[in-house]
Amino acid sequence: MNSWVSLMKKEMRLGLSASLMPIITFFISIGIAAYIGSRHNLASEAVMFVSLMATGLLTFYLIYYMLISLQAEKKQLHLWLHSTMPGYGLLLAKLAAGFLSLLVTLIITGTTLLLTINQATQFSEELQFFNLTKIGMLGGVHLILLAISFACFTIFFWVVHILFNRYIGAFLSLLATLALFVASSSLYNALKSTNIYETLTQWGEIYVTDLTNNISITTNLETGTEVLTEAVSHSFFLGSYLFEAVIVVALFTAACWMLDRKVEV
Repeated sequence: MNSWVSLMKKEMRLGLSASLMPIITFFISIGIAAYIGSRHNLASEAVMFVSLMATGLLTFYLIYYMLISLQAEKKQLHLWLHSTMPGYGLLLAKLAAGFLSLLVTLIITGTTLLLTINQATQFSEELQFFNLTKIGMLGGVHLILLAISFACFTIFFWVVHILFNRYIGAFLSLLATLALFVASSSLYNALKSTNIYETLTQWGEIYVTDLTNNISITTNLETGTEVLTEAVSHSFFLGSYLFEAVIVVALFTAACWMLDRKVEV
């Protein structure tokens, strides 16, 4: 365990530049947005928009981080793979380092977003129909889950690319990996339209209320105008989360197996 923690710390040091780049870019972006927005008395609104976009883009953060980290190892693949750590330990160390980097960046962008939402008077009337606390928590959890899922897909296809590269060269291996990605995505989309997929995923419905409110306005001669708000409930299926989790774990396990058994140099 201590050796794995040391490896993760090493990954964090090696990935420091990749971690800092999005944060620096974010601060530069909100600085430019604040300057432009202040000229129209919309500084908070401009920063809020940039923060919202930046937070949403963090869904793809681990793809960016893992590709940089894995490509750096490709230059010295024999040294990395000759570590005493098994494949799952090597990949988990990179994933953990990227995840911590993601959390730091998410805290920065998310805090900036929450602060500017409270100051964005231009949208205060529209925002009152949203439960920002629940939406923020639910959105943050889903963002992290999607980011981890995308990271495992990235790891799998990167290992496949390295494996192909041993036999057919760099360019053809890239084309073969892209073809495999397109084919598997098409098959998955086809599966989602079948009854089997619905049976596997459409169970364990969970209702979440008070995320948003509907507003209705009624007018009559006797009572005048009445404005009513009604909480809107949204539902999620536990089965779909479990199904996606099984796929992600299977891909990560397959990547670890290929790294240990097929890509060793």
